[in-house]
Parts: sequence; structure tokens; C-alpha cells
Amino acid sequence: MFRHQAVQEVFPTPLWIADLDEAIGEPLNRRLLKTIHELIEPREPLGTGGSWQTDPTLHERAEFADFMTVVLKTAKGALEFLDLDYEGFECTACWANINPTGGKNSSHTHPNNYLSGVYYVAVPEGAGNIEFADPRAQAGVIMPPTGKWNKFTGNKVAVPVMPGRLVIFPSWLSHSVPANTSADERVSISFNIMFTHYTETMSGTLWKKGSARIRD
Repeated sequence: MFRHQAVQEVFPTPLWIADLDEAIGEPLNRRLLKTIHELIEPREPLGTGGSWQTDPTLHERAEFADFMTVVLKTAKGALEFLDLDYEGFECTACWANINPTGGKNSSHTHPNNYLSGVYYVAVPEGAGNIEFADPRAQAGVIMPPTGKWNKFTGNKVAVPVMPGRLVIFPSWLSHSVPANTSADERVSISFNIMFTHYTETMSGTLWKKGSARIRD
């Protein structure tokens, strides 16, 4: 009946996942954990589900220079994968998250940035997921029953994490971290990436360089 049939996936959303070698990640995480604990002392009392966060200026501190080398190298790889035409990029904010038992991060985005990411310093057993929500508004409007959720029928993706894992994603992509059900703290470092001098170098009208439409 049909000469040809195919399924074409359109408008994919990339996630970049990088795992450090243990020989690099383990000593780095020990140093990061020590410094983060020092930065949040004395700890303020928390409400139910609360977490501690440092100031968003860790990228400016000498103690995090090795970590920022990892972040910027991974971000550069993500931008090269996208084949973008840009002159430079920079980290605009970087902060640590400490989730005690019951601590979580509600669904949110990172406005005014192009890429965002999180690196995992300490992940207790049973507390190792970051969840991404389908950005399409209609995705949750009608959801027929299915024998098994897949990337075409589900509206949430849970990405497993572990110490030494770095996840980068578009800043507009809504994400959350479930409550820590373990007795130990979950510690991560979040960051934002934006193009340097975006207004001067990249915000011109697209039609001057060509259409943004995909060409087959």
C-alpha cells in the first residue's frame, strides 16, 4: 500500500552528560566538599524541604579554579556540538546546593542564560536523579494510557546522577530535584553560561545571515 514509511523526530532537546575519571573526580570532590561546608557555616535553620545554597559567585573564587576549568571545557564542547557562531562565552553564576534529608529543588528554569548545568559532588544512595519536564505546553493536556512510557508519550525524564557527573542543558528547560530520602546530604554545584557581549555580537536580526529554518 505504501511505498515508504518513516518516523522523523523534530526539535530535539539536548542534554550533555560528562563523567570525570575517578582519579580526577574523587580528589576534586573531596576539596570541593570541604570548601563548600566551610562556606555555609554557620548554617541557617531550614524549613521543611529546604536546602542550603552558597552565594552565586563560586566561579570567582580561587578555590574553584580547577572545577571551573572542567565546567568551561564541557560547556565549550556543548556549544561546538550546536555549531554556533559566537565570539566568546562566560560563566555568569555558580553556586553550591546542599540538600539534607527531605531537601529538594522545585521545578524552575534559569532565565537570561543560554546553558545551565549541575555537577554532583556527593550523592547518597537513593538520592541520585535530576528530572526534566517536557517544555511543550500541550504535552500534559492529553495522556492516553500506555503499557510503557517512552520518549514520545512521557512528559518527564529522570536522569541518574553520581559523584563526578556533570549535566549541561538549555537554560530554558524546566528541571527539578526530588526530595533527598537518605540520611546523608546531597551536594551539587550549579552554574550558568552565557555568550560574552551578546547584545553587541549576536543579537542582530537573523535574516541578515540567513533563515533559522532547518534545511534538509
